Parts: sequence; structure tokens; C-alpha cells
Amino acid sequence: MTTDPLTRSLHEDPTMPASPAPDRPRLAALDGLRLLAALAVLAYHYTAIDQEFWGHPATQEFPQLSLLTRYGYLGVELFFVISGFVILMTAYGRSLPAFVASRISRLYPAYWAAVLLTVALQAFWDGGRRVDPVDALVNLTMLQEAWGVTDVQGAFWTLWVELKFYLLIGVLLALGEVTRHRALAFALLWPVLAQLARASDAALLESLLITSWAPYFAGGMLLYLLHREGPDLLVLLGIGLNVVLAVHQATRYADTVAPRHSDAPASQVVVALLVVLLFALVHACSTGPLARLDQAWLTTAGALTYPLYLVHGQFGFFVIDTLSGRVDSHVVLALATSLSLLLAWAVHRLVERPLHAPMRRAVRRSLSGR
Repeated sequence: MTTDPLTRSLHEDPTMPASPAPDRPRLAALDGLRLLAALAVLAYHYTAIDQEFWGHPATQEFPQLSLLTRYGYLGVELFFVISGFVILMTAYGRSLPAFVASRISRLYPAYWAAVLLTVALQAFWDGGRRVDPVDALVNLTMLQEAWGVTDVQGAFWTLWVELKFYLLIGVLLALGEVTRHRALAFALLWPVLAQLARASDAALLESLLITSWAPYFAGGMLLYLLHREGPDLLVLLGIGLNVVLAVHQATRYADTVAPRHSDAPASQVVVALLVVLLFALVHACSTGPLARLDQAWLTTAGALTYPLYLVHGQFGFFVIDTLSGRVDSHVVLALATSLSLLLAWAVHRLVERPLHAPMRRAVRRSLSGR
């Protein structure tokens, strides 16, 4: 879903060389699961949300398909669970400068490319999101949410959530080496403290603790502890706690927020079952029966996931806006998906691979003062 130890996350590139470590096995199935999550989000955006590019709600264009894809937004929640798993894996045995360097070099090259490509697209296409030049520059920082600046692509909101999660892990690293006890305490207490911040109207603390999404990240962290050290009562209870909290968040979201984006209602029962399935899939792909899969195509899938997530929005909508009403809708859907995959491959091959290692080394040297 690299020169880093064999880790996988929403922003990892599994085709980069890595140094094997006995407690960090290759988890190819997790790469494939990441791509599945990205494709679920893509399908949701193209076939289930209310947007003008088809000329009417997408659910009218795909009445049968949208019965399934209306739940595709849960691909984001799956990303967060996977991220909790792999970022804790990354933090084990790593210094704070090394962790920061790995995150910056992983996130920014592909992201910068996606922002610049999107701005170039908007220069001649009057659909989709339009931002002025200054706002486009702010987008290059990935901090635009903090300044209330419009994302050049709608899906970019999750990157701000991820950055805050990385900040929390950075604080954990700054306090000392990541150990089982510290990681366990963090994953158990974080979602509870985040909810207390919300209940007490502590807006800044609630934002920093990413209250709505904390159970997904924390649950993923505990799944990593289960993977690393085997069954343990507190770990299992913690996973159960975070699954319950995630189900609560997801069902409330399905009832209150999801209807603002789609005229296709989401069943709370289905959402609850899917959230439980998300955690079960991450466990199956990391510790369970799927963990032994090692097909090469899964590695390629993992490499394309992050750039695909970054570019699929505006570029797919451009194809839909240009061709809908003139070409069969299923062909348009296939072309929009194909263009997104092609751009994802280009960004990975021409930007991520050549820039990742030099940037990581440069950032680490700067942070280490040598």
C-alpha cells in the first residue's frame, strides 16, 4: 500500500532497494492492499459522488456499480490503518533525524510533481478546482489546510492528517527509543485522550490528536505489535478498543458527512462490517495467511499507490468532463482510470525513484549537522 528498512506505507516505494532486517519482513500482500485502497477511492470519486463532470450525479450514470463503489471512500480509512502499521515499523530502531528524512523524501517529490501537473492542467481546463498562483505555491508546502487554502486536488486533505500522525510519532521518537511498552501505551491512550479533547472543546488539541482518525492509526500500530511479538492480552484488547471506536466514527460519518458528497445512501450496517474487514485484511496481509505472498506484481502495485492517489482526481475528472455524453460511459471510466495509472507510473519512474535517495541523504545530513 526502499532505502528505508523493508517498510510499506501509503507513501512508501517498495521498488527501492532496502537492507533486510529480521523483524521487518517483506509484506508484498500489504502493497497489493494499498493499491486496492487507492482504486476503491478512485472508483468512489468517478462513479459515486455528486460532481458535474458526468452532467448529472455519477450514481445516475452507474446505478448498479455505485451500489458497491458508494463505500469506496473507506479506502482512506484502510490507508490510515496500513499507515499506523508501517510507520510504527519504520520508527522501530530508527533515530528521529532518520525518521524525518525518510518521511520528507517519501512524501514530497511525488507530491510536488502532482501539484505542478495539476496547476498545468488547470491552465487550459476550466473545470475542477481552480486556485490562484499564491495558493498554488502554498499547496507545494503540503501545509495548505493549516492556512485554510484550497487543495488543488480534493484527495490532498488526507496528507494533512498523515502529517499530523507523523508529528505524533516524531514526538514519540524524540522522547526516546521506540519500545513495545511505549508504543502500546501510546496506541491505547491516544484515541481516548483525543476524544477527551473533543469532549472538552479543546480545538487545537483535538486537531493535533486527529480525533476522528486516531483509532485507525492506533489500531494499525497495535496490529504491528501483534505482527512483531505475537498475541498479547493488552494488544488484543487495544485492537478491539480501536476497532469499536473506528466503527463508531465510520457509522456516524456514513450518517452525517457521507450524504453531503453522494446521493447514494450508505448503510451503517455495511459500513460497520467493512470497517471490521479493513482491520482483518491488514492482519491477514501482515501476519495471517496472506503474509507469505511474494509476487512481483504486488511490489509494482505498491510503487504506484501513492502517485495514483495524488493524480487521480483532477486528471480523471478532466477525461470524464471532456468525453462524457460523446463516448460510452464505461469507456470513459476506463480511459480516466488508465490515464491516472499512466501518470502514476510516470511520476514514480521519473520523479520518485531518482529523487528519493538523494533527498533522504541530504535531509538527514542537514538534520544531523554533518
